[in-house]
Amino acid sequence: MYRNLNAVSIVMGLWAVGAVMAAPANAQTVPRSGEYIFNLSGCESCHTDKKGNGPRLAGGRAFKTDFGTFYSPNITPDPNTGIGLWTYSDFVRAMREGRSPDGSHYFPAFPYTSYTNMDDEDIKALWEYLKRQPAQAQRNKSHDISPPFSWRWLMRFWNVLYLDKGPKPEWPRGRYLAEALSHCHECHTPRGALGGRDDGMAYAGTKRNPEGITVPNITPNKQTGTGKWKKGDFEMLFTIGMLPDGDFVSGAMSESVSHSTSKMTATDREALIEYLLTLPSIKNQVKAKKAPVSGGQEW
Repeated sequence: MYRNLNAVSIVMGLWAVGAVMAAPANAQTVPRSGEYIFNLSGCESCHTDKKGNGPRLAGGRAFKTDFGTFYSPNITPDPNTGIGLWTYSDFVRAMREGRSPDGSHYFPAFPYTSYTNMDDEDIKALWEYLKRQPAQAQRNKSHDISPPFSWRWLMRFWNVLYLDKGPKPEWPRGRYLAEALSHCHECHTPRGALGGRDDGMAYAGTKRNPEGITVPNITPNKQTGTGKWKKGDFEMLFTIGMLPDGDFVSGAMSESVSHSTSKMTATDREALIEYLLTLPSIKNQVKAKKAPVSGGQEW
């Protein structure tokens, strides 16, 4: 569902996009700051329970799935309830292998299957940034999931099927942004019965993503995807969240725009758009054919 903004917001947004698009592309370099990597990776939106007015990065956000409800953990430097006692090696193992300091497996609600592809420099920069954030003493909530899905040891076999360990230095920048940092395909790709991505349908959208919402097809298919979009349409989406029909995204995509894509450099945004435009076209109808009476529409 999406919502319209008033005319003033649109005018200001158009002005902002024009300023960004006017920036010389050759003035950009590959950013390595921890804050930049943090923003593109979506850490704040996932690890902050904004609905419950929770402390920043202290966890507790609920993710409802077909397997149960998962709660994000505290990633502040608090030594008792966060990651304050972690070593850098612990952090790397979490990002590359999806394993905790004691060796137990994380569930893929934490997108380590994407973060594994981050390069060493970006993981290091992110680690340094997280260590500098204010510590928040808030204990993690236990996931509300039932056996056998709650058996962490089964993740060993799940990883054999679905974890392709990185990094991937051969990837072009656009793919790196989409699949290592911003992990777009984690939401926009349908999943099988075991919760693994169906990469043969990568980016083709799904009627039920891990949070139970419809996610659009963003392959360049002209009937069911973004095949009729221009580069400028993607620019508008990624900077101010506006769709080609004038509606604005909300929910998870709105968070992605606010915390991630709107903070990309012009060069990175261009690389991401170029990558999305070259995806294989897949015909997969997932959005509503007509807007609901209450207004707004599925992207």
